[in-house]
Amino acid sequence: MSHHDPKNSQTIESFNPDLESVFEEIEEGHYLFLIADRKKAFLFLFSKGDVEKAQDIMDPSVNKKVKSNSGELYGRTSKQEHKIDNQIEGHLKLIMQKAQEFIQGKHINGVFIGGHQEFFHEIENELPKDLQQKLRGKFVTELNIPDEELVAHCKNALSEYLK
Repeated sequence: MSHHDPKNSQTIESFNPDLESVFEEIEEGHYLFLIADRKKAFLFLFSKGDVEKAQDIMDPSVNKKVKSNSGELYGRTSKQEHKIDNQIEGHLKLIMQKAQEFIQGKHINGVFIGGHQEFFHEIENELPKDLQQKLRGKFVTELNIPDEELVAHCKNALSEYLK
């Protein structure tokens, strides 16, 4: 078998998904930003460095009184804890469902996760496999800030990545 067998080189090329996904980052591609805390989330779709589409998600099922790092923790029963975990899981599922609808038909170059750091891991775990492979960065931000500040944080993360 010669080294110039086109079938052979094809196999080698498609074998490295990382390289391939980087090559796939095309000019017209989009970057998805998922910014979330325990109560709400924002989705931004960036194209050519600007927001093309934005959506915010408020989860109606998340109890507003849930404060993960306040003294209330001690008075909680494990049943309450479980309910809160379920709410957060439901919130994440809702975010992912909305994200999938949000990016339908778009070529996604990369995904960025923003928000509260303790939440990154959970978001990452919920991401569909194809988006997990396109994770390009994470950044910490509050969600209770004006939209333009939030967008500025996104642009910052994007320009850091694209440097």
